[in-house]
Amino acid sequence: MAKKKAKKLGLFGLIFMLASIVGLVLAVVGLCIDFFESSITIGETSSGGKGLFEDYSIIEATMDGDMTIVLVQVFAIVSLVLTALGCLITVCGSLGIVRVGGLAKILGAALVVVLAVLVIVFAATYAGQAPAVDAGDFFGTKFAPAAGAYLMMVGGIVTGASMLLAKLK
Repeated sequence: MAKKKAKKLGLFGLIFMLASIVGLVLAVVGLCIDFFESSITIGETSSGGKGLFEDYSIIEATMDGDMTIVLVQVFAIVSLVLTALGCLITVCGSLGIVRVGGLAKILGAALVVVLAVLVIVFAATYAGQAPAVDAGDFFGTKFAPAAGAYLMMVGGIVTGASMLLAKLK
């Protein structure tokens, strides 16, 4: 019987493994901090953030479209789960525990990246339904995606890219 060679973790494998872990951390932090930002100006500007799982019923009552926060929440959770799976596959592949290659690696990485981008697309679409008022410096309102949505997107893209670029085979 021939013995299997022990797989060594090279510099690029280590870099992509750490990048994948950083991407997962960014996505988790993005889910935990403010996902949307609202501001109102009446003489002075007052702004505040809202987490992804807070109550949006008052804002949704004034919105023009039919999209609800549930769609944004679902895509954020699915993106986080796929980012975690991509990170796990990258780490295990870099350590030689799992062998993933070819089309499965490309499709998995593409799915992680596409869902991460869709999180920000749906968050921006949801925020765009809120009526914005701009009456100069005296009065105005604004509702937009905040840092949490962008961090979740960046985390998914970093994990998907490192999953694709890491030597998993």
